[in-house]
Amino acid sequence: MSKVNGMNDSNGHVETHLETKFVPDPEEEKRWEKKGVMYQIIMSLCANSSVLGPSMAFGYSGVALTPLMSPTSDVKIDKVQANWIATATALGIPFGCIVSGYTMRRGRKLSLLITSIVSIVGWLVIYLAGTYEQILVGRIISGIATGMASVPATVYSAEVSSPKWRSIMITWTSVSIAIGVLVVYIFGYIFKDDWRMVALMCALFPLVSTVLTLAVVLETPIWLRDRGRLDEALQVLKKFRGIPKDVPPPPQLYEELKPRPQRKKQNFMKHMLKRNAMVPFAILLGYFFFQQFSGLFIIVYYAVDIIQSAGVTIDPNLGAVLIGLTRLVGTLLVSCMSEKLGRRKPSIVSGSAMTIFMGVLSVYLLLKDKGYSINDGGLIPVICILMYIFGSTLGFLVIPFAMVGEVYPTKVKEALSGLTTCINYIFSSITVKTYPDMEVAMGRHGVFIFFTVLSFLGTLFVTFFLPETKGKTLSEIEDMFSRKKEVVDTPEEEKMVDGKYDICFWRKL
Repeated sequence: MSKVNGMNDSNGHVETHLETKFVPDPEEEKRWEKKGVMYQIIMSLCANSSVLGPSMAFGYSGVALTPLMSPTSDVKIDKVQANWIATATALGIPFGCIVSGYTMRRGRKLSLLITSIVSIVGWLVIYLAGTYEQILVGRIISGIATGMASVPATVYSAEVSSPKWRSIMITWTSVSIAIGVLVVYIFGYIFKDDWRMVALMCALFPLVSTVLTLAVVLETPIWLRDRGRLDEALQVLKKFRGIPKDVPPPPQLYEELKPRPQRKKQNFMKHMLKRNAMVPFAILLGYFFFQQFSGLFIIVYYAVDIIQSAGVTIDPNLGAVLIGLTRLVGTLLVSCMSEKLGRRKPSIVSGSAMTIFMGVLSVYLLLKDKGYSINDGGLIPVICILMYIFGSTLGFLVIPFAMVGEVYPTKVKEALSGLTTCINYIFSSITVKTYPDMEVAMGRHGVFIFFTVLSFLGTLFVTFFLPETKGKTLSEIEDMFSRKKEVVDTPEEEKMVDGKYDICFWRKL
């Protein structure tokens, strides 16, 4: 067995040394690993449950606008007001991204909890709304919750998962968003003319997430370490690695909790303006620009309306469910294959598929508007829209969000990740707000031709500018964007002496 000693130095720091090396039985070690992975999966799923309620705000306008505009609705709205209801969530999301940055610094668990509470408030305001203005307020609150949702869940999964499972678990946030959108479309199909009931059903998901977060979710070891709660961080990490309480921590646990070396007197703006920060920032902004202006989020927000305008003859609400299901299948495929396929090739395939199927739909609508008769029974637009959505999930809809967490240098990752996400959702609010005006000015086929052109330009963009990060460590990715590699000396505190670990970095921060 191993023995861990702790002592205070003259400055009050705690130094911990591993005197002997603990070597568990191989079979026992496998059992620990299996137990730890199961615990990681459970905690990560509980954390990602906080994404479901907020993500439903994406699809709510797609199923609620038609019943709100019907003569039987107790709240009367016109087309302009319907457009603002759809746009309100997109306007609230950037504010949620900013709020998320503050709440995450006060705890990953707290951030998940606040996200769910805000989402509950938003859905209840919509459910109880008696006027158009109250619905608008509820949509804005829901948008703030949506902006708060995705980053904490992704960070939580990254900080509790083992390196072997991390690349898969960090994609579960995108899967949760796809599930949320699908579920709200299903509610829209079941409660076709009852937008209040849909809102109430959506409120149940953040309520369940609040209970799970309070009762089950633990704070991450990394956050505890950074706040100086070292003993607690070590005990929590043992749980996530399946190691029993009475077993001394093996050396690799100390390695996982080792703080990153930091140089003194860092100039934050200097790091922000470095090439290895600005180049990936420009690339991701370009990627997000083409993601938004190729029509992806417009189809999510206006699913039922888009299906009707595209000439699809099936029930529009059922068509929305098919869109949500297609998006979920594609997202699951990307989640399972992300390590093998990388980033660049799936993005090129995704953009090409979007261009082809949106192009076919544009030609179809153009011929219909010119008076040509196409006896397809509405099958062609169904296939085109579903394949367009499926193709988008292979790259354009998922990959830029995943890359936000890996392409930025550590020193500016938090700031640039938040800024990138905010700008992306500003793009989203612009596209959602202008879509009805585009349809009036350009016609149905004109709007889809516009989406085709932007999809094609986006494909060229990722072909020539998107780097491949597959198989690279975070340090290698940072060096890839630099003109020259920076050499960082190994800290003197990190040493191997006679095969034993000297963990002098384990101290009160």
